[in-house]
Amino acid sequence: MLYFFLSYARGDEDELVQRFFQDLSTEVRLLAGLPRDEVVGFVDRSIRVGERWPRQLSEALSTCRSFLALMSPRYFQSRSCGQEWQVFADRAHRYESAAKVDSSLLKPLMWVPTAPPKMHRVAEPIQYFSDRLGDTYRQLGIRQLMRLRRLEDDYRAFTFELAEQVVNSVEAHQLTEGVAAADFSALPSAFHRNVTEPGGDSGLDDKPFTTHIVVVALPRPDMAAVRTELDVYGDQALDWAPYRPPLLSPLVEYACNIAETHSFRSRVAGLNELAVRAAQAHQHNQIIVLLVDAWVTQVDEVQRALTSRGGDRVPITAVLIPNSRDDPETRRRWPDLSMACRELFGKLANDDELYRSAIPTHMAFGHALPDVLEAARNRVHSVGTVKRTLEGPVSTEHARVDGPWMNPS
Repeated sequence: MLYFFLSYARGDEDELVQRFFQDLSTEVRLLAGLPRDEVVGFVDRSIRVGERWPRQLSEALSTCRSFLALMSPRYFQSRSCGQEWQVFADRAHRYESAAKVDSSLLKPLMWVPTAPPKMHRVAEPIQYFSDRLGDTYRQLGIRQLMRLRRLEDDYRAFTFELAEQVVNSVEAHQLTEGVAAADFSALPSAFHRNVTEPGGDSGLDDKPFTTHIVVVALPRPDMAAVRTELDVYGDQALDWAPYRPPLLSPLVEYACNIAETHSFRSRVAGLNELAVRAAQAHQHNQIIVLLVDAWVTQVDEVQRALTSRGGDRVPITAVLIPNSRDDPETRRRWPDLSMACRELFGKLANDDELYRSAIPTHMAFGHALPDVLEAARNRVHSVGTVKRTLEGPVSTEHARVDGPWMNPS
């Protein structure tokens, strides 16, 4: 029986997360009276791009008896974490509605201190502190308990108490199993309002400086006719992860995290939505960021879509093109691919502020994206359309220039 599912954001010090998972599993086995080799929890160790939701993960979410979410600012920005949360929350809600109980089987935990507005509102009503978990955890979060040697005793006490809460709540509530989802990419995220669909987050539609991050890539089946190495592609275009390894998560998730960190609201789109997003961005002084797989220049329909990306309504647009040093096939073909990109983007390719090509690592990407976002925002300030709503009645009188020298007395 899986006593718990541990959900965390990739990149939140994964090695520490794995250690915490092992320590918690040991305590759960002890308190539940189980053999030391019994599997009592699940944490994803190696999601492969293109297998974002492998069968094992799907089955674990549908059968686990409790859900532990390691909260951090990055956690609430991750769509996959939001999908994991949503799947278990739906199971727990069905059980609690039928049994008329509050099971507390969904347990948010403070990985690093995360307060509103960085904590999503869906987590705010749920108790994630208790006196028995300790004041040090409340103040610093699990990560610091693990990192600071002087807090080793606090960490051990916290882990034991959490394991006891997990075992007690699981054994008190017979949570029914769910149905393993075949395609998680279509499932909603508790932290997002279908932001990958046109108009999915209408609250951002008319706000200036909203950033539309558009993935200019194709799914693995479509790329099989173009190149040999396909590990960086997935079943969906948004799964494209050009820096794998070491960055396992899709590039668009990484980009959204960076944008959020630099106070840019972001929306995600695929290439099929580019024309709609471009028109919207032009109308509302927003920004388009294209994450471009250089290999798509070999696909005619992609070239056509990019060539007509805005017609006469071209918004401020930035282009970032990875050339991962861990992708030998791309590096061998880079001179041809780079030239094809420059020809495709024309004048924009000469804009050193907004056009960034041959980005070799995800760390370099992490430095480049904030730079182009700031440059794009400055361009919007310079050339954007001023939209000011008049309030109150409008006077029809001629303007007057008055001063003390105009006083007739």
